[in-house]
Amino acid sequence: MQAPPTPPLAPGDLPSETQPASVVASASTPPAPAPAPQTVNPPLPPTENPYANVLPQLVTFAATGEYNEIGLIAPPQPVDDDDPRRLFIKAPLLLSYLILDDLPPAKFVLSRVSSSITYLPFSQALFNLVASVWDRKYENVYPRAEALFNLVQQPDFPDADLASLMTALITQFVESFRRRTFKLLSKAYTSLPLALAQTYLGFGREELLIATEAYRWTYDASTQILTPARTEGPRPIGSVSEPSTLVTFNLVTDSVSLLGA
Repeated sequence: MQAPPTPPLAPGDLPSETQPASVVASASTPPAPAPAPQTVNPPLPPTENPYANVLPQLVTFAATGEYNEIGLIAPPQPVDDDDPRRLFIKAPLLLSYLILDDLPPAKFVLSRVSSSITYLPFSQALFNLVASVWDRKYENVYPRAEALFNLVQQPDFPDADLASLMTALITQFVESFRRRTFKLLSKAYTSLPLALAQTYLGFGREELLIATEAYRWTYDASTQILTPARTEGPRPIGSVSEPSTLVTFNLVTDSVSLLGA
């Protein structure tokens, strides 16, 4: 007796050539989308300021008068040379060199500014100030320092922390520049006209007379002549010699010729 014939397989019972027989997929039903990965810390946006972690260090060194340390802070990388935010490091470094009266490094810092950002008002103000100090254009130093000061105070200045830092550094620069100029004039002149002293020191008449009292200068109102005090005493053994009076005098006379140019 023969067994009944085996019925043929239905089309739906055939296994696919591209997937296991245990997986049943319908051609008309799209696969469910994979769940989005959970991100605890989203990536920083492209506009994130790469100098945000550097500025607090600059502020600390400026507040403690450690201007040499500012030059040791490396700028964050990578930042394109054409990125204006490079000035966030270059500007404080530049002012630090001016405060220390170390002009060659200050000029070198400017030489490293990309030509694509030299047109910016901030860049121009820095260039103008360094040029005046380098050339000993005393009549321009104070107005250009004030112009830079006013620029960083503008509401649209790109970074408030940098503005505060620059305000402090510019103020310190003007004070240190005046102190050096007072000492220079005291060595080079036995007397000088009030108007000339105003040019060198960037003061109005009354401000200058008040400032000269701290240096024990005397003023003859009838002739409008200031007489610097002679404060040099015996030099301690082993002390570092300062430039000779002749050298100092030449520096001042060079400046006078520039003022008249």
